[in-house]
Amino acid sequence: MVVAVGLFATCIGAVAIRSLGMGTFLVTNASMEPTLSTGSLVIVELVAPSLIARGDIITFDRNGQLNTLRVIAIDAASGAEPAFTTKGDANPAADPEAVHFSGKVGLYRTSIPLLGYPIAYVQAHWMLGLILIAAAMLFAWVTTLLRGCPARPVRNRSTRPVLATVAIDSEEVWANHVGWLRKASF
Repeated sequence: MVVAVGLFATCIGAVAIRSLGMGTFLVTNASMEPTLSTGSLVIVELVAPSLIARGDIITFDRNGQLNTLRVIAIDAASGAEPAFTTKGDANPAADPEAVHFSGKVGLYRTSIPLLGYPIAYVQAHWMLGLILIAAAMLFAWVTTLLRGCPARPVRNRSTRPVLATVAIDSEEVWANHVGWLRKASF
C-alpha cells in the first residue's frame, strides 16, 4: 500500500509540475554540491534569458548534455543576447566558455534530494514500471477477493453406494425394440 501511495503521489506531482510549465532534471555530478547533491531531482521553470540574474542557478544544454550551474557573471554588452558565465559551487574555477541562449532557459526553483534516481529509472524503464503497477493491482484485487469471501463449510457426503431395485419386463422391452426396427428404414 505504501508503494502504491508513493507511486500515486509521484504521478500527481509530475503532472502538477508539468501543468505549471516547469520541468524536472536529474543532477548527475557533484559540481553543485553542497547546494545540489548528486541524485537530486531539480525542478526548473522555463524563462527568458533576460530574467536571469547573477547568483541564479540555471539548467541548460551544452554540447548535448544538461548542466545545472550557478550564474556568476552576465555580459549584456556582447550583442542582443547576453552571455552568462557559469560555475559549479564545488568547482574551483568558472567554466571556460560563456553560454548564450536564443530561447528559454531553465531557472532553478527547488530540488528534492535522492528522488532523481528512482524517477530516472522509471522513465528509462517505463514498461517495467507499468508491469509492477499492474502486478500490485492484481495482488490487491486477489487479496480483496480472498479476504472478502469467507470460506464455505464443506459437507461430508456419504460415500456408501445406494442400491435400488428396478423391475424390468423383458416382453415389453422386446416389443419396443421390434417396433423400432419396423419403423426404421435401412
